[in-house]
Amino acid sequence: MFKNNKLYVIVPHRGVNAGKSRLSSLLGDVARGKLNRWLLARTLNVVTQWLGDIQHCLVVSPCEVTLALARRAGALALPEQASTTGLNDALAQAAAHAAALDAQRLLILPCDLPCLEVAALQAMEAIPIAGGDVVIAPDWHHTGTNALLVDASVREFAFGAGSYAKHLAQGNTRGARTVACVHEALAFDLDTADDFETWCLSDDAPREFLAALPRAVSRSAAAVTSRTK
Repeated sequence: MFKNNKLYVIVPHRGVNAGKSRLSSLLGDVARGKLNRWLLARTLNVVTQWLGDIQHCLVVSPCEVTLALARRAGALALPEQASTTGLNDALAQAAAHAAALDAQRLLILPCDLPCLEVAALQAMEAIPIAGGDVVIAPDWHHTGTNALLVDASVREFAFGAGSYAKHLAQGNTRGARTVACVHEALAFDLDTADDFETWCLSDDAPREFLAALPRAVSRSAAAVTSRTK
């Protein structure tokens, strides 16, 4: 079990108000703020259950509110450097910080997996790995990366469009064996308005929480309005 090899979980977070901007067609600023808080809390809770504590979880963010929430949960909070230009730079900063804390392996865990569960992380854990091996959890389309397990020496990441293929290529460049971990709870992320609506209709959706979110005009209602004009 790689948890015993000084594993650190790195959770990047754009911020309570900045995150999930692609859902703005469905959710206003207040609603997205509440959703971002919920996603962070759920992610940290699952990581805590999986690891047994939260001391080896590092949240990196430019948002002071996010960092305060991370500290309150017991996680390590790392402010993004002013020179940081995007997610991959922030992850490189966090990876270096974790390595300085004597981490040997890093699990990069984006904070937009609403169905994340302990069993999903256990599935990644169960894959036999050694040395510099890489484990990638792809999204449903096998184009994005929803979780990434790498050696703590790695400083180059490729999150963004086409990240799955890019991370495979990076692993090959380093001479690392790369293994995919396909798991339902890791494959589903809240990336688009379609994803959010699919989640709302699923059995995993927290009904009371979602019902309380102030919603923008739904696309179905907007379509009806446009047809009547």
